[in-house]
Amino acid sequence: MSQKVDFLIVGGGVSGRLLQLELMKRGKSTLVIDDCGANRCTKIAAGLANPLIGKYFTIGWRVPEFFSDLRSYYEELELRLNATFFRPCDLQRIISNPGEQNTWLSKAHKDKYKGFCKYQALDFDGLSNPYGVITVDKGGEMNTRSFLEACEKQLPTMDTRVNYEKLNAGKSKYEGIEYTNTIFCEGYEVMYNPWFKDLVNIVPTKGEILEIETDLQPKGDIFLGGVFIQHIENKRWRVGSTYAPKDTSINPTEEKKNELLSRLNNVLKLECQVVNHKVGTRPASKDRRPICGVHPEISNLYVFNGMGSKAVSMAPRLSTEMCDFILEGTPLDQDINLTRFEK
Repeated sequence: MSQKVDFLIVGGGVSGRLLQLELMKRGKSTLVIDDCGANRCTKIAAGLANPLIGKYFTIGWRVPEFFSDLRSYYEELELRLNATFFRPCDLQRIISNPGEQNTWLSKAHKDKYKGFCKYQALDFDGLSNPYGVITVDKGGEMNTRSFLEACEKQLPTMDTRVNYEKLNAGKSKYEGIEYTNTIFCEGYEVMYNPWFKDLVNIVPTKGEILEIETDLQPKGDIFLGGVFIQHIENKRWRVGSTYAPKDTSINPTEEKKNELLSRLNNVLKLECQVVNHKVGTRPASKDRRPICGVHPEISNLYVFNGMGSKAVSMAPRLSTEMCDFILEGTPLDQDINLTRFEK
């Protein structure tokens, strides 16, 4: 007997799984198709939820909406999945020079920073931060591997790489699975998708990270600046990241390793040893906004993509908006709607 589901979801990264969970919460049957053992960006990602971005200390797009209840959202999700994968924490944005300090002082009084950021003259043993730090509140980190493993264990999943040739939109049937709707959440691989590859303007962006061992003592904070420095366990820390647009190669490079170490040496005053070097490819859009919506000609094909490195903070809210759009006909924000790329 064929299995029947309301939604077939292609791609089981953070975005795909959070969308699956939201649809299931609303009583819909789902199945994720995903090669769970693939070299996926999500499984090596830092999983940071950070409202403050860039060297100009910018409060990100729609931050109040995305971060207002982010911590409680993940607390509820951990209970639902009977797993632990999200940790609220302070992010310490190191001010590296007088120019950055002046940039911050010119912005600190603005209302949008209140409740998110505050300047502190803190010292951290082992780190160089003579100009102080901006403590970023309401942020946190997801252990993306733990989250995905909980989802793979408990949520309906077909552990295989999707074959687009067998995915017939008209018949709505795949490998004996009958489905009403398909949602593509396959990250940068949407560029190979026969229905959406010419519609989404995805820019695959390769990122490289290092894992190091050092005597820096963890105090629960994540450090940001020229690199992020994130504690993993014992003496091991994660350092990242690099950006190489239009690069989907999976091999780490000596060039990017040296770039990360050079940036790290501007902050870390302790000796370190590189113990791992990893690569992932992010799905970024040309305008740096997520891409959501329905195919212009096939009414049961949808896309939910383009969140780059910010899926942990954006996808909870946007999965709700996507479900409202699909199930209730609520219009999508034009900033994320696929239709914005129409000529």
